[in-house]
Formats: sequence, structure tokens, C-alpha cells
Amino acid sequence: MARRVRTTRRLEVWLKDTSVALFVLNAHRRLVFFNTGCERLTGWVPSAVLGQVCEFVSEADPHSAAALLASLAPPANVWRGETVTVPAVVAHREHDPVTSQIHFFPLTDTENKVQAALGIIQSAATPSAASSVSTTQRLHVELALLRNSLRKNVGVGALIGQCAGMRRVFDQLQLAERSSLPLLFVGETGSGREHMARVIHAAGERSDDLFVPLDCRRMPAELLESTFKRILDSHAGAGFLPGTLYLNQIDTLSRDLQYSVLRLIQSDNPSAPRVMAAASKPLEPLIESEHYLEEFVYALTPMVITVPPLRSRENDMELLAQYFLEECNRNEPQQVTEIDEEVWERFRRYNWPGNVGELRTVVWEARKTCAGFKIESADLPFRFRAGVSGQAIGPRQPTRVEPLDPLLMRVEREQIELALKTARDNKAKAAELLGITRPRLYRRMEVLGIVDADSAASDNTTSVGTSEIPTAAIPETFEDTGPVEPLENGL
Repeated sequence: MARRVRTTRRLEVWLKDTSVALFVLNAHRRLVFFNTGCERLTGWVPSAVLGQVCEFVSEADPHSAAALLASLAPPANVWRGETVTVPAVVAHREHDPVTSQIHFFPLTDTENKVQAALGIIQSAATPSAASSVSTTQRLHVELALLRNSLRKNVGVGALIGQCAGMRRVFDQLQLAERSSLPLLFVGETGSGREHMARVIHAAGERSDDLFVPLDCRRMPAELLESTFKRILDSHAGAGFLPGTLYLNQIDTLSRDLQYSVLRLIQSDNPSAPRVMAAASKPLEPLIESEHYLEEFVYALTPMVITVPPLRSRENDMELLAQYFLEECNRNEPQQVTEIDEEVWERFRRYNWPGNVGELRTVVWEARKTCAGFKIESADLPFRFRAGVSGQAIGPRQPTRVEPLDPLLMRVEREQIELALKTARDNKAKAAELLGITRPRLYRRMEVLGIVDADSAASDNTTSVGTSEIPTAAIPETFEDTGPVEPLENGL
């Protein structure tokens, strides 16, 4: 027995001191073992991270302990007893993250119940070295790399995007952070305009002051007026001044209130708030309307940032969906680490008229409905599924202009044939249904090339003994083919 204990202790020491990066999570996802190999790879000592929970999330600061713990989080199917190899970007305390792959092994008891998970970190040239990687796992790595790149190169780790349109926006945001000039965001509702305004405010000199958002479309004019008056009165020390005043849908602001905003912009008080605003379309073309003050428009637009809609942001949709999923995992006992491939396909086909805001809502509601570790099609909210179906049908096509004579002849032919069928080839009855005389009916049939059933009967008969029974006289099953319109009124 003593020899077995010594052997066990030697094994523990060997595992602890080996250069192979090994770590163990218990069933509650707490880090309970972090060896020397992990310490060398990450720059973190065991005492700084042991006992903390690993969540499947994304962190903006790649040098934080939270980022390290997030990079060690296993996919949920490991806790179901599956051995999995996934790509990973392992965070480092001081340097850039390390592109790796992690081999996860479930540790089960005698009843085959998973009690812990063993992770072995293996350096890889690229994070895609692991085989059979799902879309969600691939995006988890890409998101970590992107956030690190944005934070290091652009300084906007709180924003997600890599398309050309968003790269231009990031450059403009950097300029806006170093300025106190008024700023206008132009873009569709839900495209992230307010979030960008908050990022600029948080990076500015007045970040400790309040960020006050006002919706010019939804707030009553009286409430807007009283709010502007309070802020203007604060110039004389009668109250407090926010650091940033954000006016959403400012293109709906009344002419009288435009004067109030203009006074704020033109104030020489150094404590006056910075005015940021959002509109769904550029303001300059609206100057021609008497509703908009030319001076107000030009004072508000020394800096303009055009935010692209989600449908034109190429592959950003998938990264944003992954980001929202991981944000939903924070502090949750149940971690959702997969989105079904069918769901991803529906996301790609959808046009996202509500932009980033709609995507966030769909992912959040699906995550809330999901009972397991994977979001599936049945978890998607009804309004999203209805929207996908509606877009598949497509918009109603506009009526095209047709040459009038062929159109009238086609309609006239259809109505005469319908009248003859309804009247069972009784010409007098058909003429009555059409509201014309019988001679005119014969003339129009001749012009349109409609065959007279009575005259054709002699060419299409059935003999019975010495009698001939016209097949046209054999009753047909009556069908309700719709009303016959009088030709005088219909044409």
C-alpha cells in the first residue's frame, strides 16, 4: 500500500511539473489543476486562477485572467462523455494569445458519470488545426482573435466587425474619440449607432459624467423641451450637465426644438455636453424643406459616421451572433456552446431588417428557450421563423404594362368562353350573361377564332344504331368557374 501511495504521489508531481500543458476542471467547471506547462504557456501562476469558473464567453482584454479562463472552457458535449479536440486561442498574461488546440477528455466514475474534464493544450500553427470543427467552435476562436486585434490596433474591443465598411467606421471612431465636436450617426434602426456613441463617450475626457440618451420620435415634445431647458439652465449652475447628450432619430425633431439643440451646440460653456445624434438618412438634403433649420443641420454635422446595415456587412453577422451567444453564457450554470448548422443556414439566408438589434434579440430568445447545450431550429422565436418564410416568398411584384389590344382580346376571349361554358353553349343565354346581343356574340366569336360547338358537332358524333347523338349534347359536370362580367362594362 505504501508503495502505491508513493507511486501516486510521484505521478502527481510528474503531472504538475511536466512541460506538457495540463489542466483539469471539475463538474462545476472550476479550474482545480493547472500545471507548470500551463504556467509557462500562459504566464499565469496557479494561485491566480485556481478555483475560478471557466465560461464559454468572449473577453475584450486578452491579458486578463477572465480571458484565460474563457479560452480553457470546453464545449458542452465534453460533459456528456465525448472526447473532443477544438481549436483555441489561449490568452497570455503579457503577450499575444497563443494559437493552439485543446484535447478534452471526460473523466468518468464507475457509473460512467462525468466528474471532471482533463485538458491538454497543444500549440498549433493555426487555430484551425483541429479536425471536425463546428461553425460555433470556429467562430469562438475567430472572435477571440478579432477582439484582440481590434483592441490592439483600433482601440475598440467593445465593437465587433471586420468588413470594409466597419473598418472605415473604426477609423472614424478613433478620430471622434479625440474630439469634442458634435457627431451625427447615419444608419438604419438597430445598426448599433447608440452603442458606438457610448463607446466614444467612454473613451473621452467626460467619461465619468452621464451619457443621456433621448429618443426624439417617441418622447413627447413637452418632455423634450423641459429636458433641453434644464440642461440649458444648468449652464448657470442651476443643475448638472451630462457629459454626452445623445439624440436618437433627430430628423424627427420639431423646428422649435432645433433651436434649443442649436443653442447647446453653440454654447461657449466648457462644461456643456457633447451632442451626438442619430438619423436614418443624411440631413443635408432635408435643408430644402422649411421644416429644417439650415444652421441647425450644419452645426450638427461637422463629423458624420455612416453605419452600414447588417445585410451589407459580409461575414460580420456570424461573428456578432457568436458574440451575443457568449454574452448570454455569462454567470449561467448551463452553458450553450453550439448553434446547429441548420440555424446558421437560416441566419445566412435572412435579410435582418432590424439589423444588429434584431440579431441580438433572436439569439437571446433562442438561448433562453434552449433546454440543452445546442441552439436548434425549434428554439428560434416565432417571429424570426415567420420572417424567414416571408422573405422566401419575396415581395409582391409590381404589375407590368402590357400592350392594350392583345390584353383586351385575351380578356374578351376568356369571358366569352366562360359564358359559353356556363350557359352550356346556349348562345342566347351566353349573350345575356355578357350583356351583348346574340349577333354581336357570333361576330366576336368569329373574330377571336372561338369554335362554335353546334357547328363542330357534325364532325364529332357517336353512332347508336341508325341514330346519331352529338357528343356536345352529353351533359358535363358543372364547375363553378367564377362570375361572367358583361363585356360592355368589363371592357
